[in-house]
Amino acid sequence: MTTFSCFLAPTQNRKQAAALKSAPKAGMTLHLSHGPCELTLLPEIGGSTGAFTYKGMDILRPFPTAGASTSAGPLESAGFPLFPFSGRIQNGIFTWQGRQIELEPNFLPEPHAIHGQAWQKPWTSEKTGEASAHMVYDHATGNWPWAYRAEQLFELTEDGLTLTMRLTNTGTEAMPAGLGWHPYFPRHDARLMVNVKAIWRSGEDMIPTEVASPSEEEDLTIWREVDSLSLDNAFIMEEPEAAIYWPEQKIRVDISADPLMSHTVVYTPRGQDFFCVEPVSHSPDAVNSAHGANITGLHSLAGGDTLTGTVRLTIHDVVD
Repeated sequence: MTTFSCFLAPTQNRKQAAALKSAPKAGMTLHLSHGPCELTLLPEIGGSTGAFTYKGMDILRPFPTAGASTSAGPLESAGFPLFPFSGRIQNGIFTWQGRQIELEPNFLPEPHAIHGQAWQKPWTSEKTGEASAHMVYDHATGNWPWAYRAEQLFELTEDGLTLTMRLTNTGTEAMPAGLGWHPYFPRHDARLMVNVKAIWRSGEDMIPTEVASPSEEEDLTIWREVDSLSLDNAFIMEEPEAAIYWPEQKIRVDISADPLMSHTVVYTPRGQDFFCVEPVSHSPDAVNSAHGANITGLHSLAGGDTLTGTVRLTIHDVVD
C-alpha cells in the first residue's frame, strides 16, 4: 500500500492535485500554547492541524508557510481528521443492512472513496482557552446517506497534546462508523516502535485482502529506523501504543490511544521527508470485509449515539 498514508500511491503528486481541487483552502488559523508546546489549527482546511512544536522543534511536519504554495491542502498539513471512516472503500460501493451504497470517488484517479468527507470540507471552530480548541463539522445526508456531526477537541499540556474525536449519528438510522487521525511526522533520523499484533496485506488496488502475522521486515515491536522501512499498511494493535524517537534531537514522543483505536496505519514513503503513524478505529474497507467487526473494528452507530476516541502525544526529553 502507498498513501497519504491511509494509503497514497507512488503517483501521489498527480493524485494529490486531483484531490486538492475539492479541498478547502487556507483561511483562519487558531494558535494555542501551553509551556513549551505550541499548536496551530486550520479549521477551514478540512479541520487540519497546521503545526505542533515542542521547545521550537517540529513534532509534526508543518503546513507550508504563506506564499510557499498556492494549492496546499490537507495532504500538506501536519495532520487531518478521518470521519466517518478511515482508509479506502473499494470502488466506493458497499451494502449496509440490505441497502447498496455507492459513494463518489474522492481521490481521483482512484476509483475508491477514501477517509470520508470531513477532511475535504471546512470546519467551524472556537478557541476554548489559551491551550484548547474545539472544531466541528456537520454533514447533511447526501452521497453518504447518513447525517452526522464530527468533533475534534485539542488540549495542550506541559508535555504534549490530547486530541478527543467524537462522531455522532444525527439521523435516525444506524450507520457504519469509524474515525481516526492522520498526522505527519518529520523523518530526520527517526526510529519507530509500534505495539502491533497483525498486519493487513493488500493488492495493487490498496484494498486489504488478508490478515497475517508481521514478517521480520514488518515487525515494529522493536525499535526500527524509519529509513529502513517500506510500509503502507494497517496494523491490528496489541495495545494502541507507539513511540517515535529522534536521536539527534534527543526527543521521544509516545503515542497512546483509547481501546477504540484498535488499528494503526504506518506509512513510510521512500524519498520523502515525513512518515505517518495514524491511530484509527478500524481497518480499510471494513464495510466489505469478510472478517467480523471483532477483527475489523467497524462500528454500527445508532441514531443519536456517539463514538468517542482519544489520542495522546506525550513528549520526553531523552537524557543520555
